Amino acid sequence: MSFFRSVAALIIILNFSIYNAQELPKEKLYQFSYDRKIKYENNTITITIKNPLLCPLRVYLFSKYLKEQHLIKDTIRLTVKEKSDSEYKIFAKNINFQNVKFRIEGAFGDVKQPILKMNLALPFLKEKEYKIVQEQKGNFSHNDDYSRYAIDFAMPEGETVVAADDGFVVGVIKDYQYGGNDRKWIPFANFITIYHPKSGLFTQYVHLKQNGSFVKVGDSVKRNQPIGLSGETGYTSGAHLHFNVLIPEKNKTLISTPFSFENNLDAKNLKKNMKVKK
Repeated sequence: MSFFRSVAALIIILNFSIYNAQELPKEKLYQFSYDRKIKYENNTITITIKNPLLCPLRVYLFSKYLKEQHLIKDTIRLTVKEKSDSEYKIFAKNINFQNVKFRIEGAFGDVKQPILKMNLALPFLKEKEYKIVQEQKGNFSHNDDYSRYAIDFAMPEGETVVAADDGFVVGVIKDYQYGGNDRKWIPFANFITIYHPKSGLFTQYVHLKQNGSFVKVGDSVKRNQPIGLSGETGYTSGAHLHFNVLIPEKNKTLISTPFSFENNLDAKNLKKNMKVKK
């Protein structure tokens, strides 16, 4: 009997070693894409941004060359409404267009949109119960602007994750396979981002299993609708669901914001090792 126990222990150790030996993915995936075109004719640079998402999109563009030529003062900031195009023109006579290189960054949301705080559904199925493994402002990973008010639920791999409210899917990453307890894994988690137009909030469901998304960008979802399966991808010390509520912030992408669940359950009162039942 002790022989079989020894073999089982060896298998566990080997599996653990193999898991930890996984290399970081060579390709970084992005949760959404959008079209941008830049052309130069008649002494004018025309920048066209096409937003395919069902949420506002902020786009930041900067060209060192154009600033040195005193054609722009600083970063160009555009806010493009959902499912629409935006055009920006720069009069630039007698320039060498080959020297015009833009750094372009995109971010969800419109910072001018009012935010309505609404009670959200717990992100799992009715009658399910899960333990809190990291509370808001947790030292492990809830200690920056992007994740400060997130809640981590101890959720075994393959459990059903549901939408916290009605909205539109604006971001999906589903193809990563592994994770690890090292911050270098932060960019390599599978997750879903949903925009909730009634409140202006964004919710994210992170560490999902490979190919564990039931939805795609552009889908409409309802409150409590199953959207994916929990997993252990990205920066994690074990399988769990990282649930975060975010709002647009000036000069940033999104920042984590305080929130409450339905039935007067304020997320700030959820502490590590507490169990929450829906």
